[in-house]
Amino acid sequence: MYSRKIIVLAALAATGFCTYADSPATLSYSDITTEDVTGMPDMAMPAKWTFDDCIKWAVENSTSVRRSLLSILQADQETGSAKDAYLPTVNFSTSHSITNYPKHEVGRTSTTYGSSYGINASWTVWEGNVRKYRLESAKIMREQQELSGDDAIKELKLGILQAYLNIMYAREAVEIARQTLEVSTKQTERARRLMESGRTSKVDFSQIESQMAQDQYSLVQAEGNLNSSKIALKKLLMLGLDCDMEIADITFSDDDVTAILPPREQVYDFAASWLPSIKSNDLSQQIYTNDIKTAKAGYLPKLSLQGGIGTGYNSGGDGWSAQMGRAFNENVGLSLSIPIFDGNSTKRAVNKAKLASLEYDLNRTQLLDDLSHTIESLYIDATSAQARYIAGITQLEATQLSADFVNRQFELGMVNPVEFLIAHNNLANSRLEQLQNKFMAILANKTIMYYATTQVELP
Repeated sequence: MYSRKIIVLAALAATGFCTYADSPATLSYSDITTEDVTGMPDMAMPAKWTFDDCIKWAVENSTSVRRSLLSILQADQETGSAKDAYLPTVNFSTSHSITNYPKHEVGRTSTTYGSSYGINASWTVWEGNVRKYRLESAKIMREQQELSGDDAIKELKLGILQAYLNIMYAREAVEIARQTLEVSTKQTERARRLMESGRTSKVDFSQIESQMAQDQYSLVQAEGNLNSSKIALKKLLMLGLDCDMEIADITFSDDDVTAILPPREQVYDFAASWLPSIKSNDLSQQIYTNDIKTAKAGYLPKLSLQGGIGTGYNSGGDGWSAQMGRAFNENVGLSLSIPIFDGNSTKRAVNKAKLASLEYDLNRTQLLDDLSHTIESLYIDATSAQARYIAGITQLEATQLSADFVNRQFELGMVNPVEFLIAHNNLANSRLEQLQNKFMAILANKTIMYYATTQVELP
């Protein structure tokens, strides 16, 4: 049961980033059991993690998703309780007593035993439709818990997108650091031979050797950043220390970096129509309305039906069976309660419910404002990174040509180490800056497309 249910969750989560022909359009939260919350997943750990694998694994193992399932189970119980309020209550009662008469009459025993037995039922016929409003609210609250599950998956997808791209960035940064080190290592060996032949000084050699050491440190640091990025992703996937995670390669083209963005107003409008947090707040409006109606029910009369059967027995008289038969009785009745004055408690309850309903407007304003700022920030990040990336292409080409030229001159002994080091570091910094612009643009672009379509495709 757990495996089948969680695969449905994982499939929908994956559709947020990749296109699947057989993926469900909506997430099914029906027939959830406690096994879905606590059961062990069946998904095998992949040898090489693709983005799709990360999404599926995260949803299947995520504590936040399982908590959402648990909250839905709890909401089902609240809905059941609201339905049960329409049922009558039935109880059996019995009492037993012993009475002692110290100065009893002649011919009467000093101690008597008495007992009574009864089955009583009560049913509320009408109470101002309070049960109806509470049942409606309970069903809406379940929908809100489902939306909470959708929101947890949304946060997982965005978190995994960022973590996955961070790994891609860190991996390319390692490659840049390795290539930079190869150049400085080669030039250090060249400088060593020049020093040994007397064509350069020990000071010049020391400068070149120091740069190689710095490049070695940069490589170690880049590898550390890559490992840290993997740890961040492993944390989202809830993988243990014993998991040696290998990420599948992804190649991004210039089109992925400079992709045209949809109009921001269009993205905002669509995101406002589907984001789980906004939809959940919209549902709360009906709950607030029901709370007001429930409070106003305090002004209305209440009608209830009671009925029961009973009998009893007292010692000192006829036999037990005879008394029980004679004392057997049946009763039925109606109770009508009409409120006249309740110390303004209903009035206060209505006012409190109306004030609480104002929370809906405040929350909606805040949510839409947050969404507006989020989308605006994403567009600023995307357009700025795209512009820097496009400008950086020409700059990087020029820096590369300059570095190659200086490197060749250094090999011929035509430039001093300072000029070589400047050109060397300029190239490394330019490559890293261009790499940063590239992945900042991709992350912002993919996030915008998520808000615009609920789908983002990675190559």
